Amino acid sequence: MAMRKKSEDAPQERLEADRRRLELLAAQCGEEAGLHRPLNDVTGGVITGIPEDTDLAQALSDRETTDLLVRLLDQNREQVERALERLRDGAYGICEGCGRRIPEARLRFQPASTRCVECQAHWDRLNGRTA
Repeated sequence: MAMRKKSEDAPQERLEADRRRLELLAAQCGEEAGLHRPLNDVTGGVITGIPEDTDLAQALSDRETTDLLVRLLDQNREQVERALERLRDGAYGICEGCGRRIPEARLRFQPASTRCVECQAHWDRLNGRTA
C-alpha cells in the first residue's frame, strides 16, 4: 500500500516542484531585467541624456524579450497549476479535450499535460501557438 501511495504522490510532488521553479525563474528574470523598474533606471540614465540610437534600441529590445520570457514562464506555471487542480479533482491523466486517458509516457515526459497529443495539437492550432 505504501508503494501505491508513493506512486500517486509522484506527479503531485513533481508538479509542485515545477511550479516553484517556474515562479522563481520568472521572478529572477523580471528582477534581473528590471521589468519592475522604470526603463531609465535600467539603462543607466541613457534616456535622459542624448541616447545613442543603438543603446536605446538594444535596451528596449532586451526588455521586450525578457518580458516575453516572463510571460511564457507564467503560462507554463498556469499549466502546472491546471494539472495540479485536475490531480486534486481526480481527473489527472484524463484528456480535457476528448476525455480519453493521456498515455503514461506523455505524462512522464510532460507531467503538466492536461490534453493528449492530438487534442493539444488541435488546441495549439486554434490558439495560434506553435510547438
